[in-house]
Amino acid sequence: MATSTTLRTRSRVLSVLAILSLLSLFVAACGGAGGGGIKTGPGVDTANKTISLGVLTPLSGIVAAPIGIPLTKGIETYFKAVNASGGIDGYQIKLVERDTKYDPPTEVEQYNAIKNQVLMFAESLGTPTTQAIKDLVNRDKILVSVASLDSYLARQQYMVLVGTPYRLQVENAFDYVTKQPGVTNPKTGIIYQDDSYGQDGLQGYNESIAAYHLDNVGEATYELTDTDFTSQVTKMKTAGAQFVFLTAIPTIAAGIIGKAAQLGYTPRWIMQSPAWATGLLGVSPGFTQLLQATTWVMGQGASWGDTSQPGMAQMLKDVQQFAPGQQPDGYFEFGYTEAKVTGAILKKAADNGDLTRAGLLNAFNSLNNVDLGGLLPNIHYGASANQRVPSRDSSVYAIDPTQPGDLKNISGDFTGTAAQASQF
Repeated sequence: MATSTTLRTRSRVLSVLAILSLLSLFVAACGGAGGGGIKTGPGVDTANKTISLGVLTPLSGIVAAPIGIPLTKGIETYFKAVNASGGIDGYQIKLVERDTKYDPPTEVEQYNAIKNQVLMFAESLGTPTTQAIKDLVNRDKILVSVASLDSYLARQQYMVLVGTPYRLQVENAFDYVTKQPGVTNPKTGIIYQDDSYGQDGLQGYNESIAAYHLDNVGEATYELTDTDFTSQVTKMKTAGAQFVFLTAIPTIAAGIIGKAAQLGYTPRWIMQSPAWATGLLGVSPGFTQLLQATTWVMGQGASWGDTSQPGMAQMLKDVQQFAPGQQPDGYFEFGYTEAKVTGAILKKAADNGDLTRAGLLNAFNSLNNVDLGGLLPNIHYGASANQRVPSRDSSVYAIDPTQPGDLKNISGDFTGTAAQASQF
């Protein structure tokens, strides 16, 4: 028969074991030390050596085919190549993808559905959709690589931008316009999407008016559900706008330019980067000629096929192995480049021994210089809003079907005086 001392000893042992069991459950739920002493968080499986990343992207709807699908394929291709070469510090990357339909309520729904499964989001595509989750992201303290160049998002500490913000694109565009021979106080206008994406283009336009003494003769908006653009085009034509900036998506931009041609109006159209897609050249031979004669596109980085840039050479090698049949596409290139930045954050956090959400934020804030091999110029990050603007340069592209991707850089890489001075 057990003595009272023995019973007390057994009781203490059982209590200690119970506490240790509860602690182990807590560590498993909240993240703890993984293999090799690395700290881990949600989405990190140390037993199977995997890191899960979320992807919120339009795989159906009006933005899917021209933007969402190829951009997401670029992300997939980059991480397939990373995994094939051993992963990030031995961890394989898994993507948890959800279709947002470019719809803010759907974005919120899908974010909440997978947020506890992932360490960070490797993509949130779209300005209005990403703005819809910003408060949730701040609450959950989770990094998001953003397939948007919305200036507002640069002020959000958990949002990772890749490339020059929209409003700086507009400012660089008009810096280029006003330096063209014979152009003095040009008559200008803007047609923009009636949401947060369009507002960022409008802010850049208003700053350009002041910086470059533009003669602003017209501003017009459109809704994503619009199918006729007679009123917007007529407003620009009646006012005599010589240069019209389009903060739009590809299908809408095509509708605006096509309607203007029907009305005998052919100004110089300048597209925000998301307004362009290579598929626009498939509308008709006549429309292709119209775009060649009238349209510039704002963009940035290496032209598809320029293997003098090591990042492009590697991307094309990865395309051949992991995405055979992929045609030249700027959105694919953006997604691949975006994934390189995400990979750099993960690599730094892993090297720091901290694959928690807090560890990723620390890695991002101290990332500073990221060499993208010329896919984009080296970009820079830090903790302040101005430091979260990764770059301020742009290039102006002409439509040229003889070039891979159908675009030809006509300006070279530059940063205008307004974009250089803009504060965030």
